[in-house]
Amino acid sequence: MSIPATIRSFLTGKGGQFRVRTGRSGVSLDEALSSAKIDPAHLARATLVTDGKARLLAIYPASRELDLEQLGRKFSRTFERSSLEEVGRIYQDCDIDALPPIGEPFGIKVIVDRSFDELEELFFCSGRSGLFIRTNREDFGKLMEGSWRGHHISRERREGSNGERDVMREEVQRITKLPPMPGIAIEIGRLRSNPYASANELAAVIEQDPSLSAQLLRYAASPFYGYQGKIDTVEHAIVRVLGMDFVMDFAFGLSLGKPFRNPKEGPIGLHSFWSHAVYCATLTQALCNSIEFTRRPAPGIAYLAGLMHNFGFLLLGHLFQPQFRRLNEAIAKHPERSVLELEREIMGMSHTDIGLWLMEAWDMPREMVETVREHHNPDVRGEFAIYPQLVFIANRLLKRFDIGDAESVEIPEALLEKIGLSPEQVEAALGAVLEVRDGLDFIAQKMAA
Repeated sequence: MSIPATIRSFLTGKGGQFRVRTGRSGVSLDEALSSAKIDPAHLARATLVTDGKARLLAIYPASRELDLEQLGRKFSRTFERSSLEEVGRIYQDCDIDALPPIGEPFGIKVIVDRSFDELEELFFCSGRSGLFIRTNREDFGKLMEGSWRGHHISRERREGSNGERDVMREEVQRITKLPPMPGIAIEIGRLRSNPYASANELAAVIEQDPSLSAQLLRYAASPFYGYQGKIDTVEHAIVRVLGMDFVMDFAFGLSLGKPFRNPKEGPIGLHSFWSHAVYCATLTQALCNSIEFTRRPAPGIAYLAGLMHNFGFLLLGHLFQPQFRRLNEAIAKHPERSVLELEREIMGMSHTDIGLWLMEAWDMPREMVETVREHHNPDVRGEFAIYPQLVFIANRLLKRFDIGDAESVEIPEALLEKIGLSPEQVEAALGAVLEVRDGLDFIAQKMAA
């Protein structure tokens, strides 16, 4: 790892003494500081804020947290943290969780908390996670030339605060910043809660979207179901082949993915994402259908769980494009490394964290929340554990064909026994899915278009 070029050039131009100290990357800031043996009170932390008209970079000790109310009183304005999308756009070559306390190269005014006035030794983030820069009071002053100094803009950190990770969570929870739930998904959601909804009503909703209708008809006509008759309308697909419950979940999940217009290429670009999602959904459904009837969970929910378990990647690309781009490149460059490990290193969190926030913000069913949270955990327990367990197995099977982000192809025998599946049933389910690859590829291509 090296210091971003913009930051390195700025430091060189100031001519002071700046030495690098290395800590752990891919962990929280507190853990990184501890590994680097740096007192958080001596680290100058930076947060970009805005009042809607102008930006300001606030510098304060990592042992404390920014007091936006106090900052606002200084300028008689109302400040809020800038969106992480905006931060990433300005500090393009910096890690979002290692923002350097430098505003001059970016045309941003700086205000510095007075807590640093008496410190002889200071540290600050370099723009790269796990890399810190050590300096002294005089040279730090050179970096802060032209800034507002000597103000109280921080307060004691509240219990449970977790720095930039909390900021990213706040960003995700600002519903107005999220892609709105599509109208078709909202209408299907209403039908899902109506026990008297008819196939005709559901078909009328789905037919509003020609692409969704085509995907549904292609799926119903696939050898996966073995229906020999003609299927020429959405209502026929519902009544004769797929059933109301499954079609609701199928259409609901696919429609939820419509608003995300992420980059298309790369291991987590839209092409790869939707290929994995569609294959995993179909295989999760097939595994579900292989379970003995009295123990079988809902096949439609199983399909939805397989489809949506990695939606965190979609939201990452939608809100945090610089981080998405770096992660996409890192996965392509280091296919031997765990995706979760790379995520922690680059962002300090994972797609499961981000996806979980989206599920909560959209008030998704508990089955989806648990699947997003636990699909990498074969030992998950609880009322809805069957869904993340099925997704876990499906992902391990798909890893054989280099599809998805599973860490290996091994499936614990104890997990199969717990669910009620034999190795033969698992292989048969996989074979059934592979027989309909053309249809699945068609759906994935439509979703990525």
